Amino acid sequence: MQNRTIPLFVGSADALGAINVSPGRDRFDVQFKHQVIFPPEAKNITLEVNSATIWWTVLNIKAGENDAFRFITDNPLVTTDIILEPGLYDVSSLNSGVNNQLVNAGLDSGLITLTGDNATQKILLTFSALDQRVEWVPTSFFELTGFESGQFVPAAGFTTGPFSELAPNVANFSDVSNFIVHTNLVQRGIPQGDSTHQAVAIVQITVPPGSQQTFSPFNPIQLDGHQWRNQSFNQASFWITDQLNRPLDFNGEDFTVTLVFKYWVDEHDDPSHE
Repeated sequence: MQNRTIPLFVGSADALGAINVSPGRDRFDVQFKHQVIFPPEAKNITLEVNSATIWWTVLNIKAGENDAFRFITDNPLVTTDIILEPGLYDVSSLNSGVNNQLVNAGLDSGLITLTGDNATQKILLTFSALDQRVEWVPTSFFELTGFESGQFVPAAGFTTGPFSELAPNVANFSDVSNFIVHTNLVQRGIPQGDSTHQAVAIVQITVPPGSQQTFSPFNPIQLDGHQWRNQSFNQASFWITDQLNRPLDFNGEDFTVTLVFKYWVDEHDDPSHE
């Protein structure tokens, strides 16, 4: 018995030969220079993902969708609307972004503070002085922070001094918990509940926002590739989704995947030994 391997290295960058790249750079096709051929005597064909690099840059603040914030002061009544830059924010960077924009609008820094409450996993909105109020407009980031669309804080009117209010819901700074790598080189892939979506790897996110997630499993999942026996291909599709198979927008960053086909042949069936 002789073991054979066919390694493939692909990526969404143009320099790696990617074509038909999606606007979010989460999906692409590739045409290989040489035909990938499996002989008729190939047995136990499997495909596995040996490594992947994926940038954790999926935006949670998007232009025109959830980038607004409304701060209101009384005596005199002034409404200040600010717009955050699109980005991948955590609690600290969101608090800094809001305060920076308020300063740019001519207000003092530190009028409000957004902090995380570890015990409840909720966001605490703190006001530093009297005559202040926040309105969570429909295009604000209320879902990230756990507040409700249209909610006023404080609900009854303006603050009468320093004041804090906990969001009614748990914060949701990202609804992406895993990256799932897919390819049409498998018929089914890793089962996902009662269905399959040609998934070949599940990548847990373990890095901070803006960092590159690397994936190099100690024991890669081996997926059935029997359909390639006595077949060949020179083009394939690859895509990445979240854990619910939703498309992603990597904000201009590319991903790479290294895959390996494995199979074996009996020596007496191998034409090279005749």
